[in-house]
Amino acid sequence: MTAGVDLTTQVQFLRSVGPARARALARLGVVTVGDLLAHYPRRYFDRTSCQAMNGLAAGKEATVQGEVLTCGQRRTRGGRSLQTVTIGDDTGVVFCVWFNQPHILKAFRAGLRVMASGMPQRHQGRWQLVHPDYELLTGPGSDADAEADGGTAHLHTGRMVPVYGLTAGIGQHWLRALVNQAIERTGPGLSESLPPGLMRRRGLLGRAEALRQIHFPADAAVLEQARRRLVYEELFLVQVLMAVRRLSRQKEAGLRLDKPGDLTRRLVEALPFTLTGAQRRVLAEILADMRSGRAMHRLLQGDVGSGKTLVAFIAALFVIEQGHQALLLAPTEVLARQHGHTLRHLAEPLQVNVETLTGSTPAAERRAILRGAAAGEIDLLVGTHAVIGENVLLPRLGLSIVDEQHRFGVQQRGRSAAAGTGPLPHLLVMSATPIPRSLALTLYGDLDLSLIDELPAGRRPITTTRVDAKGEQGMWEGCRRELKAGHQVYVIYPVIEETEGTDLKAATAEHDRLQAEIFPDVPVGLLHGRMKGDEKDAAMTAFRNGETRVLVATTVIEVGVDVPNATAMVIHHPERFGLAQLHQLRGRIGRGQAASTCWLLCDRFVGQESFERIRFFADHADGFALAEQDLRLRGPGDAWGLRQHGAPGFRLANPLRDNELVRMCRDDAQNLLESDPDLAAPTSAPVRLALQEAYARLAPFQAG
Repeated sequence: MTAGVDLTTQVQFLRSVGPARARALARLGVVTVGDLLAHYPRRYFDRTSCQAMNGLAAGKEATVQGEVLTCGQRRTRGGRSLQTVTIGDDTGVVFCVWFNQPHILKAFRAGLRVMASGMPQRHQGRWQLVHPDYELLTGPGSDADAEADGGTAHLHTGRMVPVYGLTAGIGQHWLRALVNQAIERTGPGLSESLPPGLMRRRGLLGRAEALRQIHFPADAAVLEQARRRLVYEELFLVQVLMAVRRLSRQKEAGLRLDKPGDLTRRLVEALPFTLTGAQRRVLAEILADMRSGRAMHRLLQGDVGSGKTLVAFIAALFVIEQGHQALLLAPTEVLARQHGHTLRHLAEPLQVNVETLTGSTPAAERRAILRGAAAGEIDLLVGTHAVIGENVLLPRLGLSIVDEQHRFGVQQRGRSAAAGTGPLPHLLVMSATPIPRSLALTLYGDLDLSLIDELPAGRRPITTTRVDAKGEQGMWEGCRRELKAGHQVYVIYPVIEETEGTDLKAATAEHDRLQAEIFPDVPVGLLHGRMKGDEKDAAMTAFRNGETRVLVATTVIEVGVDVPNATAMVIHHPERFGLAQLHQLRGRIGRGQAASTCWLLCDRFVGQESFERIRFFADHADGFALAEQDLRLRGPGDAWGLRQHGAPGFRLANPLRDNELVRMCRDDAQNLLESDPDLAAPTSAPVRLALQEAYARLAPFQAG
């Protein structure tokens, strides 16, 4: 057995991995042996017992094994392509079916043996599996593709068998053998990542054993033990990192702002409405931070339309009235210009200078803004992160506000605009993307959390309706009624242009059709991400001013766009969006006093899971309920990507499902750092090494 393999070893140095397969593995995010061992199975075939085909039961997941009898495809009445593979054993047959996946038939031919797993259902008197997981037991991609197996047939039969996410050029059998090789060669020298005493107290498996059992479990019970150990490790390391940062940030000196003028009072008194109780509570928390003498690091969460931008502007005025400057960063030009337009309107009566800087700002105007910022003449600068760099200088920066912060790579972005080495400016990050508390405690454990959990008075609920092709004409009639009443309409598409091989409707082509056929009497605008900055600005300004009555758009309008006169929205192909994204889109309407309607147009077949997700969205308006359901359905995925690029995402942990482990890890991390804040004790060495290994691109023991 070749020595010298550890988690940092490139996978290309494992046996049977040539250049082509190394490139294929890289498409899966697998570059090192550590990546390979963290490429966990997405499910398991229970090959300790396959189900006979005459013993299937509806609604009870089953794995069957048999011989391919027939392969074919046809068109359904709705114009979709239907692929069917019939497999049989000595007791009966099962029809495996896929929709709109003609490539699937390339894997099958009569006579091959195949194993398939899914939820059996009866259709026209026969059993079928819709979009099943499958594996060829003979033929290309099976044991014939097993040069790495070297006597590892026990990995594929007679046990709980892992099923991995694949890509072109990678087969299940070969990948299982490669993972097994990596486990065998790293196991003896694999360092532990948790303190021994903590492992004993929590009853956790060792790291090497957990990795072997998560890939090749002896049984379901030990699989759960392995999963619990690896989930605990992911959550614990994140909690330690957050706690270390929090301790460090508590030591940072910030601007002490405790002698305000009257700008905040004048704004609040001039508002045509009263701040909600939640807005007042959150403002009190923010102002207390800025009076404390330590640098504020606060996350402001609030559902769509809860008034976060107004709270942030009042916080900015608190800084400005004491002689300092403020910076507001937005993730898109559309949102930056929206903020600039809204805040300039609020600021003009107060004689507060607000300017907006984006990538499309003309050169002469850009130079003037930069000079004004450096001279301290601009009180509040609104911009996109793309233009905030070394050439932007705010010498009296007192507050950085980052909107929709999960879209930025670095949470601290914006502080580089400050000059000097004095106290740090305060930092307020905002998100309208609801984050369940268990996830927020995990991702943002180093920040203080504020929540606006109350909508302004007078907001009317949005009616959300699912529509199929038969109801499409009635939907357009409803839109035309809104237009006749003087209101405006959004029409949303998931893609900009049509591409070969997809039947998704695209924004550009549909814009022309809608203008000609559906709304010939009103101007229809178009807005998408590939337009130039000035074109986007012109399209949004025209819609905001009512010059265009219908706006055909992609998700470029997902966040922050505020046109109170818009009361109707049509979302094409809602199955293509996540629940959080659908919630953001729907939040563009219902911002005025009139009743609003959101239609979800499903004009083609959608699977059962997508249908249930769309139905749940139509029935729920609360963003936090939708966020929790999204986590249940899809898992956290690269949840850390919500927080900061350059750090790994959760591979197994789901903070919603694993909320008890979240609390346990948070307590354990705090206890560890109370006794050993620098992780210098010998018993803390595994944690320090694991942090350096997992977060090599970060500075884990700095407030970064």
